[in-house]
Amino acid sequence: MMNLKDLRVLRGSINEDRHSMYKLAEKRGISDSQVIKVSQKLDRKIILLQKVIYDNQFL
Repeated sequence: MMNLKDLRVLRGSINEDRHSMYKLAEKRGISDSQVIKVSQKLDRKIILLQKVIYDNQFL
């Protein structure tokens, strides 16, 4: 189970990855392999955050 500090770190990491993905996409285009890798990494983090939120809504 994640504590509050871990959740804050995860949210911060999501925001950082989102920002870097936007900047990278502006330079290289949305179908660039690096942009896709960052997007997939971001997806995994968002899914993890959603699972934590879902699991804790019933506590």
